[in-house]
Amino acid sequence: MSPPLLEVRDLTVRFRTELGEMAAIDGLSFEAARGEFLGIVGESGSGKSVTARAVMGLIQPPGRISSGSIRFAGEELVGRPDAELERLRGKRMAMIFQEPMTSLNPVFPVGEQIAEAARRHDRLSRRAGWDRAVEMLAKVGIPGAAERATAYPHQLSGGMRQRVMIAMALVCSPQMLIADEPTTALDVTIQAQILDLLRQLRSELGLTVLLITHDLGVVAEQADRVIVMYAGRVVEESPTASLFARPLHPYTGGLLDSIPDLEHTVEELPAIEGVVPSPFALPPGCRFAPRCRFVEGPCNASEPPLRPVGGRRTACRLDLDLTRS
Repeated sequence: MSPPLLEVRDLTVRFRTELGEMAAIDGLSFEAARGEFLGIVGESGSGKSVTARAVMGLIQPPGRISSGSIRFAGEELVGRPDAELERLRGKRMAMIFQEPMTSLNPVFPVGEQIAEAARRHDRLSRRAGWDRAVEMLAKVGIPGAAERATAYPHQLSGGMRQRVMIAMALVCSPQMLIADEPTTALDVTIQAQILDLLRQLRSELGLTVLLITHDLGVVAEQADRVIVMYAGRVVEESPTASLFARPLHPYTGGLLDSIPDLEHTVEELPAIEGVVPSPFALPPGCRFAPRCRFVEGPCNASEPPLRPVGGRRTACRLDLDLTRS
């Protein structure tokens, strides 16, 4: 087997706050294979976006990577100078941020913003960079690409702006794309179009895609494998079909139970009681124990490691049968 494109090992990211230093990510480990579509899911505050920014080298003070390793195509990224990381970003690894309206510069045409990346990384002339931008806009399904390239962000719809962000991320043909909630604030039809586009581009370009989302339905349709995060740690890692058929961790089971079932009408959807614990007040044992309906005495004594179970991994010490009908 070829080595993974991305390897994250024992990564810890800390932030200084008025209340002291806290770990937004604590001992995180996972990997992504070349050409894989990896879903990363979890509630707000679980550390998904911080993970993405750490991989891209975008953690800035008051945040810092305090320990761990991030290897991309065999190269260590932690500790590399900003100038070297800037040459990687956009060229070999790219990211789509959550809100395109705040990620695009409002005073430049979208074509110019795409062309800038091509000129910088691929050393293209101004004309060649512009032609590349128009080509990418057409590739991501924007009609009248040459005309749309001259438009400003406020002149485009939300779906169009998201396509512009995808074009900008892919203009230099990176090996890996991180999509952080790429369908936020889009209506259902446009969401489906954006996700179909990502799947098509992944197939055409051989991209490794890391999809960060709250939407488990999206993960079920798109991802080859899923990582479930809770309170800064991975609690389950599994092939997508196996995770949906039989979650191993009670937190994963709770997330799946909260998905509406169109075949059965219920008065009230099941919910996971409580909230994600504050990084300043983590429970002494399993971080999910205060919210878990299966909790036992040992769960509160020590934090369980992420252990292998039949080609999967779970951070629950209990062998539960959470098979879904």
